[in-house]
Amino acid sequence: MLPTPRITPARGVMSASFLAVIAMLFWGVAYVPSAWLVETWPPLLAAAARIGVGGLLLIIALVALRQPIGTGTDIWVVVVLALTQSVAFYGATFIGIAHEGAGIAAVLANTDPLFVAALAAIFLHERLNRRQWMGLLVGLIGAAVVVWKGPLWPPSISLVSLAVIGGAVAWAIGTVAVAGRIRQEARPIPIAAWQMVLGGIILGVLGLVFEGPPGSTGGREIGLILLLGLVGSAIPFALFYIALGRGEAGKVSAWFFLVPVIGVLTAWPLLDETPGLRLWIGLVLVCGGLWMVLAPVRR
Repeated sequence: MLPTPRITPARGVMSASFLAVIAMLFWGVAYVPSAWLVETWPPLLAAAARIGVGGLLLIIALVALRQPIGTGTDIWVVVVLALTQSVAFYGATFIGIAHEGAGIAAVLANTDPLFVAALAAIFLHERLNRRQWMGLLVGLIGAAVVVWKGPLWPPSISLVSLAVIGGAVAWAIGTVAVAGRIRQEARPIPIAAWQMVLGGIILGVLGLVFEGPPGSTGGREIGLILLLGLVGSAIPFALFYIALGRGEAGKVSAWFFLVPVIGVLTAWPLLDETPGLRLWIGLVLVCGGLWMVLAPVRR
C-alpha cells in the first residue's frame, strides 16, 4: 500500500468497504496464477512481467479516461517506491512462491502493514495504542512460526521465507521514506503505475542477467501475464484508491487481513498446497495481528 494523501471521508463508507474487499480478493487470488507462471518463468522475470504490465494497464486506463498521468510529486518518490515496493517486495515474493509455495508467500508477504506501523511509530512518531502494539507482537510471532522450520530446537530457519519477510520490510521502508513527500495534490494511481513500470524494467534486467530468458513463452504464459497484470495489479490498485476516496483510510485498510487468507485457501485446492499446522497457526496469528493494527480505533 502506497502512502496516501489526507482524504476527507465521504458518503458511502459501505461502498468503500465493498470496493476494498474486492481489491483484497483480487490481490489474494493472484498468488495462484503467479505460481503457475513461475513453473516456466524464473521468479524475477515473472515478477517483472506482472508489475510491468499492471503499471502499463493503469497508464492506458488513465489515458483512456482522460485522467492526468503525472504523479504530482517528486521523481525520486517514484524511484524509491520502485526499488522498495516493486523490485524488492515483488522480487522476494515471487522467489518465495517459486521455492516455498504460494500459501506461505501470501502469509509472509502481507506482513508489510505490520512493519509500516512499527517504522512509522519509530521514525514518523505516529502513536500506536495498546491494541496496535499487541497486534504487532501477535503478527510477528505468526510470521516467525511460518519462517521457523523443523523442530523447536535447534532452530532451523527458511532463508527463502526470511527473504520474503525482507521484501515486506522493504515495502514498509519505502512507505515510510516517502510519507512526508506525498503532498495533497499527489496522484496515488499514477504514482503506483509509474513505480510499477520502472520496477518492472529493473526486475526484467536483473532477471535476464541473473536468471536468463524464460523457458517458454507461449499462449499460456502470455495469458497468465495479462491476467496477473489486470487482476493482480491494475484492478485492485485502482479499486483500493477509489475506496480510499470514498471512506476512511483505517476502515479501508483493515481489510488487508483477507489477502493471506485468500492466498492460502486458493492455493490449497488449485496448487495442491495442503496447509500444515504451522502454516495454519501462522495464518491465524498474522491475520489477527493485521486486524488489531489496522482496524479503526473506537472513540
